[in-house]
This record gives sequence, C-alpha cells and structure tokens, in this order.
Amino acid sequence: MKFLSINTLKPLTITLMTSALLISPFHANKADAASPYTERQHQNQTEQKKQRSALSAKERQLAAVQKQIYALDQQINGLTLQVVENTREIAKNKKEQQRLALKIRKLQAQIAEQEKMLGERLAVRQSSADTAPILEAVFGAKDVGDIISRFNAFNTIAESDASLLKDYEANKQQLAAAKKRLDEARKELVERRATLKQKQGELASEKAKRSAILNRLNVDKQRIETKILGLKEASSLIRAQEAAAKRAAAAAKQSTPSSGSGKILSSAKGKFIRPAEGRISQGMGAASGSNGYSYHNGTDIAGPVNSPIVASASGTVIQASSGGPYGNHVYISHNIGGKTYTTVYAHMNSLTVSSGQQVKQGQQIGTLGSTGNSTGPHLHFEIHDGGYQYSASGRTNEIDPQSFF
Repeated sequence: MKFLSINTLKPLTITLMTSALLISPFHANKADAASPYTERQHQNQTEQKKQRSALSAKERQLAAVQKQIYALDQQINGLTLQVVENTREIAKNKKEQQRLALKIRKLQAQIAEQEKMLGERLAVRQSSADTAPILEAVFGAKDVGDIISRFNAFNTIAESDASLLKDYEANKQQLAAAKKRLDEARKELVERRATLKQKQGELASEKAKRSAILNRLNVDKQRIETKILGLKEASSLIRAQEAAAKRAAAAAKQSTPSSGSGKILSSAKGKFIRPAEGRISQGMGAASGSNGYSYHNGTDIAGPVNSPIVASASGTVIQASSGGPYGNHVYISHNIGGKTYTTVYAHMNSLTVSSGQQVKQGQQIGTLGSTGNSTGPHLHFEIHDGGYQYSASGRTNEIDPQSFF
C-alpha cells in the first residue's frame, strides 16, 4: 500500500500568498497519504453497519420464528403423550395376553379332565347294567324303600352327569372366547406397535425440524456476530497500520533507523528472511479442510518449543496478543520501498515485543510454540502485500513466504 513520505516536504520561505497556494497541495498530498487507510476504514465501517443491520434482522427473525417453535413444541408435546399412551397400552396388552394364555392353559386342563370323566360315565351308561336302569331299579329292589333309594341315586347320578356336561360346555365356550380375545389382543398389539412406530417417527421429525430451524438461525446469527468482531479487529489493525506508517515516515524524515530493544539473532539479509529454524511442515496453498480451512494462507515451520522467532523484516509491531485460533501472535507492519507489507507470526509460545514497538530485521520477537488451533509445535508465518486480510477458502493478498527464503 503506497503513501507519500513526509521527508519530501521542505521548509518553505515564501510570501504569504505563495504559501497559501502551496499549502493546499500539501494537504492534498497528506490526504492522499492517508486515503488508503481512510478508505479502508470507511469500507470497514460501512460493512460493520451492514452486518449490524443483518444481525438485527436475524434477531427479529428469531423472535418471529418463536411462534413457529411454540406450535412445534405443542405438536411435539401431543406426540409425546401419544407415544407414552401407546407404550402404556402395549404394556397392558402384553399383560392381558399373559393373563389370557394362563386362563387358556387352565381351561384346557379342566376340559381335558372333564372329557376323561365324561368318557368314563359314557362307558358306564353303555354297560349292560345301565341299559335298562328303570327295570333294574324295580326288579332288583328288595322293597319299595329300596326302589325309591335306587331312583334317587339314579337321579343324582343323572344330575351330576348333566352338571358335568354343563361345566364342560361352559369351559369350552370360555376357552373359545379366551382364544378369540387372545387373537384380537395380538392383532391389536401389532397395530399399536405400528402406531407407536409412526408416532415416534413423527415425533423425531418434528424435533429435527425444530432443531434445524433454531440451529440455522443461531448459526447465521453467530456467523454475523463473528464477522462483526472480525471487522472490529480489522478496524483496529487498520488504525495500528496507519500509526505504524506515520512512525515509519517520521523516522525516514529524520533519517534515523527504526530502533529495536531486542537482540538481533539473525544476520540474514533480504526483503524478508526466514523467521524461524526448522522444517517446512506445510506450505501455502489448498488444504484438506479438516482443520477448518480449505486454503492455507502461509507457511508452517516446525521446530522445538521455545526456539527463537525473529522479525522477517524491520517494521512496527501493530499487534502482539493472545487468544483466538492464532493463539499467541504478532502482526508487524513494514514499509519497504514505499510499499506497505504485513507479516503474521502465529501459535507462539511467548512474546518478547509489544504493540507499537519498532523492530529490526532478525530481532527476536518471541518463541516457537503450539498455542491456539495448533496440532504441534510450529510457527505459522504469513506475508501480506498491504494490510492483513484473511479468507479460509481462498487467496487474498498473501505472498508465498518461501519465495523469499
């Protein structure tokens, strides 16, 4: 990002009129120098306003959809009660089937016993003594009293046989009724299980529908909130970069080199130098997406924990902070050949610089670590042509760091 150096302005000893004529272009040049940052801040604020409006709309949508959620909750409650009732009826049905099965077994045992007794009585009736019971009662009796006794005994046996036969028929009817009820209970159980399965499916569907609505809206809301936070951070970075550019311009005007309080560890020279020792574990380019991004916008240098990390070029620290996916991280703004560059150092174990500090190329700014979203000790290093920009899915203004090593 280009800006005009204040060093180009010379003391002017001119008349008031001439001064008035020259002051105007001076201010225009100053405005031009600040305009890239001003324009970026304006775009940032416009986007923040747009996202806040989208967030308000999403919150209103969430409030409005609560009515739909309430209706779904009512439906879910009703289906839940139906599922509970069906489950209860199925349990009752099973108990009824058990009771009927026990009753059937008892009736079958009674009927078997009765059939045996009836068979025996039938065999007696078919015997010769029973072929003419009345004659036997009259001619075989000793006297009238014996005749009466024999007739009473005959009637008692007949009544007992009739009662036995009646009980037998009743038991058979009960058995038939119990078998029929058992068959009906079994069919009813099949129907209730089918109904239960249907209601459980409807219940799961309604719950999924409810969750999908809320999840979609909440994800949209969180995405907008995250974007607003990102825009605020970007706004802060723009201000820091502008301040760093002004300090660099002032230092250039005074013809004094940037001061750095840290020890110079690397004597390497170049536009950008390697910020850490170790092997390149991942380069810039397409990524699998397994770590939350499908494009890797920097170079990863794997190395031992607490090994030194140095500034890749001289510049001004615009952010030295911790937290977030980058863990402990440092952003440095550089003015190289009239152009602005930004370098990023992420996942550091410790920092030895602070925001606003000027550093020299090769000066230690921290130590290598594995903080934030990191899978092992390494330095994630980025170079941006201009201010810091980021996209998880594609290239923005990154430059491949390995082209300088």
